[in-house]
Amino acid sequence: MDCNNYSFFCLQNLRRAFDAPKILKTLAVSLSMLLYFSSAHPSSGADAPTKPPALQPGDLIQLIAPAGPANAREAAEAVQNLTRRGYVVQVSKNAAEKDGYLAGADDLRAADLNQAFADPKVKMVLCLRGGFGSPRLLDRIDYEAIRRNPKIFVGYSDITALLVALRQKAHLVTFHGPMASTDFYGRSGLSPYANRHFWSLLEAPAAGSPPDPQLIENWGQSGAPKTVALRTLAGGAAEGPLVGGNLSTLAALMGTPYEAETAGSILFLEDVNEEPFRIDRMLCQLRLAGKLKPVKGVLLGAFTRCEPKDKKDSQTVDQVLDHYFAGFGAPVLAGFPAGHLPEQATLPLGSRVRLDADKKTLALLEPAVSVSASPSPPAGAEGR
Repeated sequence: MDCNNYSFFCLQNLRRAFDAPKILKTLAVSLSMLLYFSSAHPSSGADAPTKPPALQPGDLIQLIAPAGPANAREAAEAVQNLTRRGYVVQVSKNAAEKDGYLAGADDLRAADLNQAFADPKVKMVLCLRGGFGSPRLLDRIDYEAIRRNPKIFVGYSDITALLVALRQKAHLVTFHGPMASTDFYGRSGLSPYANRHFWSLLEAPAAGSPPDPQLIENWGQSGAPKTVALRTLAGGAAEGPLVGGNLSTLAALMGTPYEAETAGSILFLEDVNEEPFRIDRMLCQLRLAGKLKPVKGVLLGAFTRCEPKDKKDSQTVDQVLDHYFAGFGAPVLAGFPAGHLPEQATLPLGSRVRLDADKKTLALLEPAVSVSASPSPPAGAEGR
């Protein structure tokens, strides 16, 4: 057991041991939280993913557009909201380009991504939006450079192609979460729920302010919207690295060098604007390709606007999910609040989690970012 998992082992067992006296229980939680963060360093081992450094106040965030073109007004509002959080924000050189449904030519979009990772001042690379076009960049990325310069990378939807490729080719923990132009815009940016389940995962903890253990042990459920209705499709509990993302994109990567590696994982799936028969076809493709059988568990997120156009001659998306996952042989939990939702929980892909379908919980078993002993200087502070 590595020290990251040991931290949570301490948390779970010490809390059980000191169930009676309140003071001892509090001490147990505090000690395990201390262990949790003292172990928040890059994982070691040939197959272990690298954890990017946690965000510190004043860090530089770069916005990139690797897929579809972003709305200029929404992007500007996102910059304002991120700046108010205490970060320095810059937009990639080619982010305003437009080529039909793409944010500029493939070479330009790939150059922005490679530049963001090569720049030592950039600490987080946040995608502006999804859409289409991320898979076209996969053979244009400098994965070795990214391995040498790990940093937080966030997006979802079509960005799934990059989340998967960076995790597998650069061995980097990536983050399935809100994007600048689609989620951080508006007067205040993220909703309180999405805000808590984003920054608490990525930021270094303030001195003397450990996270709520309940947040970590029951990720996604603290303050969850009333519309969230978790369903157990197959009982049991399992641990493993969390992988996956948008179902359509994962299916499109099949047969390429970038198809998702799912063996031994907790597989997360979500989608948007797909009729049930299309969800069925893509799940069938994953099953026939051997991507479902070797998983340790399945976490099903939001399938937003996936109703059939002809309701009389169609199954529902829930019926399709039941067909593939009811009695699956490994734990399956449906309805998790992640995906194409304003109220979405960010998920650390490549990080170890525990899925308990009977209790309807997802627990984070290790920090998803590494925490340095001292904060990095604010961007642009060199030479002061």
